[in-house]
Amino acid sequence: MRSLITGVTGFAGAHLARHLLDRGHTVAGIRYAKDRAQLPEHLPTEVEIHEADILDEPGLTRIVSEFESEAIFHLAAFSNPQSSWENARRTLETNIIGSHNLLQAATNTGILPRVLLVGSGQQYGNVPEKEQPIAEDCPQRPVTPYGVSKSAQEMLGIRFFLAERLPVFLVRSFNHTGPGQEPSYVCSSFARQVAEIEAGRREPPIRVGSLDVRRDFTDVRDVVRGYAQILEDGKPADPYNLCRGEAFSIQEILDTLVGLAGGDIPVEVDSSRYHAADAPLVLGDNTKLRRELGWKPEIELAETLRNLLDYWRKKLN
Repeated sequence: MRSLITGVTGFAGAHLARHLLDRGHTVAGIRYAKDRAQLPEHLPTEVEIHEADILDEPGLTRIVSEFESEAIFHLAAFSNPQSSWENARRTLETNIIGSHNLLQAATNTGILPRVLLVGSGQQYGNVPEKEQPIAEDCPQRPVTPYGVSKSAQEMLGIRFFLAERLPVFLVRSFNHTGPGQEPSYVCSSFARQVAEIEAGRREPPIRVGSLDVRRDFTDVRDVVRGYAQILEDGKPADPYNLCRGEAFSIQEILDTLVGLAGGDIPVEVDSSRYHAADAPLVLGDNTKLRRELGWKPEIELAETLRNLLDYWRKKLN
């Protein structure tokens, strides 16, 4: 299958490219035309890279057409929920208008490739604990601009499926982590700090925010495997939660990483790392994905965190 990945240079995009190549796909990716950063080290060299702006519909149409895309995985997004508060307009434009442009580009070519739109557990907002785990029929009440943009993206996908016959598949991804993740996310932030302290690059303590909140974390490699399964075998315009179905406190994450370092590293709470909109618990229900497609997480969180810490150790050295 000829698979095109938007946001291919991002955290999940590079892992998805490797997974698809391993499955025998021919893979191309789109990176932001103004991004001059080095390609991530975990992005396979076999991937054909195109440059485009997600807000440029004609440019997207050209790439989708010339590559003769049979499948499109739409991962390009302004993707940090907390930063979306300060960048609301950019978040909404990129994630809503950009998604519309991609769907229109796929329609314009007449090829009608299969398209996966990657949504988020943020679409549900702050769900009371008594109503968790969160299933797909839970009302969407997004709190962050990011969550709003992903709910709107999903509605666009449904419109293109119903009105244009474009086979659009929908996934709502919960928290995921693993090697290659930016340190603006909690697990990678902790892992980098631990690796820096080990290497003598910084002095203790580890700076943390709230350690009491609990989140449903899945390894990114399990997540991209789920993306491929949903696009290949899922029901179009019918959303699937992609999550482990088990919640871990941020304290547990920290304790595991410090334990892997083999030492007692002091910790300091930094009030600037607290987020007012943080829910005490976010726990997803993956029953539908397990039942219909047979997906289940295969990598234990302890292994994920070990791989993440090793990634930062190698990067620093």
